[in-house]
Amino acid sequence: MSAQSVGNIIGSEELKSLFSINTISKNEVMLARKNIEDILAGRSNRKILIIGPCSADFESSLTEYAEFLREIRSRVQDRIEIIMRFYTGKPRSIGGWKGMQHAQPWQEANMNEGLKESRRLAIQLLKLGIPLADEMLHPQLSQHFDDIFSYLAVGARSTENQYHREVTSGLDIPVGMKNPTSGNIAIMTDSIKAAQTPSHYSIGGYLFNSTGNSYAHGILRGGSDGPNYSAKNLREYIEKMKGIENPALIVDCNHANSWKNPFKQIEVINELYGNILPSFDAWEINVQNLVKGFMVESYLFDGRQDWSENVQKGLSLTDACIGKEKTEELIMKLYENIK
Repeated sequence: MSAQSVGNIIGSEELKSLFSINTISKNEVMLARKNIEDILAGRSNRKILIIGPCSADFESSLTEYAEFLREIRSRVQDRIEIIMRFYTGKPRSIGGWKGMQHAQPWQEANMNEGLKESRRLAIQLLKLGIPLADEMLHPQLSQHFDDIFSYLAVGARSTENQYHREVTSGLDIPVGMKNPTSGNIAIMTDSIKAAQTPSHYSIGGYLFNSTGNSYAHGILRGGSDGPNYSAKNLREYIEKMKGIENPALIVDCNHANSWKNPFKQIEVINELYGNILPSFDAWEINVQNLVKGFMVESYLFDGRQDWSENVQKGLSLTDACIGKEKTEELIMKLYENIK
């Protein structure tokens, strides 16, 4: 036998009883969800910005970043709904640190302790008044955090997975479905339609019937051939979005859309607003109402680092990010572009 049982996973109710969310934070979570839903459905002309570190790591640097982001958020909230990335799971192609849900950086894996630390720290950040987003890497753990997050994403490696689609269909949280690593838009739209469809599935030994998540939407993140937010790609999405409720779209400015160069993230926004979106005027398509927001990877310092005993907190341990100065520049540029 290649695997040995080391115990039972902590239940969602036990975890919530250990680390409960207060009423003020709960109301703020729900308000941010409603604000996102209003943007996705076209009831608001604001844009969504999911921004923050590639992976959640140390409490001190995450707290400092949240305080930095909260101040900017107060200045731009009339045009932008800012949600902080608090990504507790890191998808890996081969191996390495799998994120806070598994362990603190480069410590021995212990998912029960990882789940406790993830929920504890999320609640501390919510008390600062900043709403949070995560990637739903493990759908079977969704109920451990379903009262914490205002936004979820299904990653490129998971968007074709039936279980991710089924669980998304039962969540009362806006969920973005990324295109797969190939960049295929048709697979992404199939994923959205599946997530918006009623389903029957199990979590933790219980069976559920869902009604479908009408706020499931697409996230373009580029693919193996590079960026996929061009006018041609947007027109392809428009053609394939028939049958999709609230046919909204988020553009991920990092990953393949910036050739994994975080300093090109602002160029994605500049190109969209400077060239691509205006080109749709000739098509008589209001694509401004299609592109509802952006994803950006950002932290306290520019770049990334490998793990060492002298690790610099606030510098990404996974994908490279832009630091505070470039983050503020990007947000204010986006703010100027939004009419």
